[in-house]
Amino acid sequence: MPKPRGRGTSAEPRRTVKASSGSARARRQGKAGERAGAKAGPPAALRDRQERAPASSRARPRKAKAATSLAETAVVKRPAAPEKRAAAERPAAPKGRPPRARAGDQASAAPPKRRPRNAKAKSGADDAELSPPRPPELDWDDTPSESAEEVLAQRWAARGEELFQQLEGHGAALHEYRADLKEGRFVWIAPNGRVSAEASARLLCSWSCATSVLVMAWADPLVSGAEIERIDGMPAEQDGVDEQGAWQIAMRAADACNAAYLYRVSSPQAWYFLALDGLTFSPKRTSFHPGAPVGLVLRAIGEVREAIASRAEPADVVRDRISALSDSLFHQARYAYRDTDWVARLDRTGSCLSHLAKRIPRAGFSAIAAGQRIDEWLERELALELINALSLIEDEWSLFG
Repeated sequence: MPKPRGRGTSAEPRRTVKASSGSARARRQGKAGERAGAKAGPPAALRDRQERAPASSRARPRKAKAATSLAETAVVKRPAAPEKRAAAERPAAPKGRPPRARAGDQASAAPPKRRPRNAKAKSGADDAELSPPRPPELDWDDTPSESAEEVLAQRWAARGEELFQQLEGHGAALHEYRADLKEGRFVWIAPNGRVSAEASARLLCSWSCATSVLVMAWADPLVSGAEIERIDGMPAEQDGVDEQGAWQIAMRAADACNAAYLYRVSSPQAWYFLALDGLTFSPKRTSFHPGAPVGLVLRAIGEVREAIASRAEPADVVRDRISALSDSLFHQARYAYRDTDWVARLDRTGSCLSHLAKRIPRAGFSAIAAGQRIDEWLERELALELINALSLIEDEWSLFG
């Protein structure tokens, strides 16, 4: 038997239908659309799927459409983060130029690394190695850079340095020297009196400090046997020669006679230039006894006497010549002839010559106050007095000759 249908029948179970409003249904559909959009993929696909909505107006009321459109807008047009948005809105920097840093970035930026000092040197050395060689610099100037006199002086200065180095190597650089022109012997003597070095000596020339006269050795009769041979083209005597000129003449003479070394022996009265050869540090005679100073004294006194008798020299030159001879004799007594019997005689002669030099007045207030007559040349009476005194000294020394 069929069951009766109707609302009033008790046999039919009661169905409870929950009425839902359109807004609630629209929210459920919106959430479902969001989940479907998240699963489906990008917003473009979701937008295409929503465009194909059913045509029935009952299925999706108008409010639901508005809610769905708001959800789609929230999904599609979600605002980006502030940092990303600033990066997107900032225009891209050109490729050719680096982007400018801000003021804050410049202050916080690290300082640039300094280039090591040796990096520049290394790069310069590499460039020098890789650079092609420079062409040689040629000097086409044919004029001589130095004169013949300078070349001569440099050559003999080098030989003098060589002699000094040899003496220093054997410990004889500071030893005293002695010259015996009669025997032609030149020696260096140690403090204990032993000969440390020896060489043969020849007289080249002599130069007077008072008269500036240079005399070659072959023109001096007092040194016969120890002089060099005559040199062609060189005068026997020259006047008005200074110290540099005396050295130049002596070096030319040493070149002409092929001397090994040039040595100057100085005294208060004159310079003597010697040519040395055969230097040895193992002498055959280990002792040295100087010869008699008779020849030296007689020669010097004779020159002074002849100068006064000829009246060829002014009074000042004669006084300086006699004074220099006196100092020379004192020097020889303290130096070459010390500890010998000649010391007392040399001192006595030096004192006599010193008194004779004082007899020649000097231009000054004391001479004028004493009533002495001052003239450029010696007076005849004073000249005769000096000549007689010198003659007596010569006679005394001649007894030992």
